[in-house]
Amino acid sequence: MKKEFLTTNAKFVYSKNELGYQEVLDNFEKASEITIITYNISEKKNALVSALRKAGEHCVINVITNIPSRWETYYGDTFRDRARQKINLYLTKLKPESLGINPTVFFDFSNHGKIIMTNSIVYVGSANYSEESANNTEFGFISRDTEFVDFINAKVLPDIQTSSIPYYEYDYTALLLEANVVLSAIYNIKNELYEEVYRLHDDVDGEWYYYVEFEAALTVSTLDNIVQIVSEACNVSSSIYDAIDTITNGDEDETIVANDAYEDLLALCSRIEEVRNFDTLIELSEFDSEEYINQQLQEEYAMEAYEDNLENCIESASGEAMSVIWDLTQAAKEDIDELIEEVQKFCEMYSLFIENLREREIKKVSPKIDNT
Repeated sequence: MKKEFLTTNAKFVYSKNELGYQEVLDNFEKASEITIITYNISEKKNALVSALRKAGEHCVINVITNIPSRWETYYGDTFRDRARQKINLYLTKLKPESLGINPTVFFDFSNHGKIIMTNSIVYVGSANYSEESANNTEFGFISRDTEFVDFINAKVLPDIQTSSIPYYEYDYTALLLEANVVLSAIYNIKNELYEEVYRLHDDVDGEWYYYVEFEAALTVSTLDNIVQIVSEACNVSSSIYDAIDTITNGDEDETIVANDAYEDLLALCSRIEEVRNFDTLIELSEFDSEEYINQQLQEEYAMEAYEDNLENCIESASGEAMSVIWDLTQAAKEDIDELIEEVQKFCEMYSLFIENLREREIKKVSPKIDNT
């Protein structure tokens, strides 16, 4: 296989006693993407690996490297021990979470190529991503041709990653973080619902919450957000189930327990959506006092609402609106309380489901890396 790209926007770099790709390193801090493809990294020095941490928190970092001294077959313990030392060194220095916020690390044991680039500048040459390369005679090209950078990202990088071994066979750190963010959102929307319909009484005679009976405080947006966030939690739960299945290697007892809990969450989600669509909640949340009063003034008090009597008409229409609100809040209270209770149940059940994942080894180094 061979892939070619003709560029006229490149300069030749011959380097000795300094790094030929220093221009690329200088671009790390403002890069949105950094890609390192190298045969090896330094065994004793850390400056270049540490340089990746200068990237911004939204920068995507891709590292693909070989491991010198690692062979498919070992003839004798000496070669095996040497390979094991190198493998452990690389696993320690290239641990993804130590490189930045959004890193991916791959190992390609057939790679001998060297590319060091950001989203705006690229070095292709003989120098490895290693401090020792500064001591060598190295040749390469540096280009700021963004079409060339795009070509490497679109045509070269995916090919190499596909044939490489990822650092982690699986890593559910991001999933666990997402699950907790959604859990926090559910608690927040439940509290928002509660505070819309219950108010704190705080006086010399004590503190307690009372139900709001003379105000149509329940909102459509809160009800809709409850359904949306709970549905999102179910989607995350599906991914958690898949993660547990992977981590446990499909252990039947483990997956049955996880599946039962997931089904309970789905059933509770359906019930929450059902209660949200009760007529009592729809009518209360959609009632607009001002609109009702204006409608009454136009339809019922049109003949009476002349200038001297306007305030009396507004007062009468407002009283009627208050009466409607009273009827709506009384009719909706039991259903609102049920919705609050069901969302609380969902919070507790979803929290336990997350805990099932949290208690496990949520990331595993690819066993194919260490073949010793």
